[in-house]
Amino acid sequence: MVYHTFRRNWAGPARSTCTECERSNMFAMTPKVSTVVVTFNSREDILDCLGSVLREKVDDHELLVVDNASRDGTADLVRSQYPEVRVIANRCNLGAAGGFNAGLKAARGRYIALLNPDTIVQPGWLTAMLEVMEKDATIGACQSRIMLHDQPTMLNTEGIDINYLGFAWCRNYGVVPGQDETLHETLGLSGCSVMFSAEALEAAGFFDDDFFMYLEDVDLGLRLAGCGFRVVCNSKSIVHHKYRFHRGNEKMYYLERNRLMMLLKNYSGKDLAKVAPPLFLMEAGIIFLSLFQGWLPQKVASYAWLIKNLNMIIGKRRSTPRCSSQVLALMSPVITFEQVQNPFLTRLVNPVLRVYYRWAFYRGKGQASRLEAGS
Repeated sequence: MVYHTFRRNWAGPARSTCTECERSNMFAMTPKVSTVVVTFNSREDILDCLGSVLREKVDDHELLVVDNASRDGTADLVRSQYPEVRVIANRCNLGAAGGFNAGLKAARGRYIALLNPDTIVQPGWLTAMLEVMEKDATIGACQSRIMLHDQPTMLNTEGIDINYLGFAWCRNYGVVPGQDETLHETLGLSGCSVMFSAEALEAAGFFDDDFFMYLEDVDLGLRLAGCGFRVVCNSKSIVHHKYRFHRGNEKMYYLERNRLMMLLKNYSGKDLAKVAPPLFLMEAGIIFLSLFQGWLPQKVASYAWLIKNLNMIIGKRRSTPRCSSQVLALMSPVITFEQVQNPFLTRLVNPVLRVYYRWAFYRGKGQASRLEAGS
């Protein structure tokens, strides 16, 4: 697969033959920011979401809904209740990755925000991210501070933490944050509420359609980092999310398949060799766990898909920037998502992962202090 990339006239002088005057006119006609909401059977949530977005008055803003062939009339509901919203109706369900990509292709803004349909944004949500992006061109993506809708003082996520074996989870889940208004660096991003610059997407590419759903946002975050862009969370941008944690068999299939594909795409051959020993041990443990929990067929199917599509994945590697040692040093040595903690993980697996990470990826005193702090 070849990543879709921006090819806009305003992407840069090297790609445009227009005069400076013509370019200025194009900027005047182009919205500064686009917001894309991807829906799939989202009738119960979408009106509240769009209503909260439209209450924020932002100049040069367009709002798009990409509907993934919903069967509950979501697209027609949006058209009837919010005629000012541009609706793109896909003929089939393209998943989160394909839906986002359809929105990114249609969006005309210099900055593009993605938003889940089961969210309600707070006043200033969009402006806070936009201000950060406009001030610093090294920031490729700005993440909102996402709170739990049913526990509004508690965090859902401030980005995504990534373990060096590819496991990813909500950063600071369940924490009651203070009143700080600072920027937080985060390696992984969550597609629940995030803004990209067109320049960053030009460099890193869009979401990988083959992920379909789960970890497509983490994969894009790694590619942004590989292209030299930063991902930050702005605590001034607040979104409440109707978060529903579940662990179904289909979800485990995509999580496991995409986790390994993400490693194969983004790691260098040298780094793949480094992670191979703990990765093989972890895979053995996951096979046993999947047998115990009843999703072994899905785990086997994930391996079968990877083997069948190995040539395609190798092709992806050729166009994917490698994770640098600095990026790998920002990853978590352990797995700390509260909803998957158990004594075996905390007392045996995590200590082994931490020791191996220190040996394989330790890069400088800063990382040593992080490991000692228990992150």
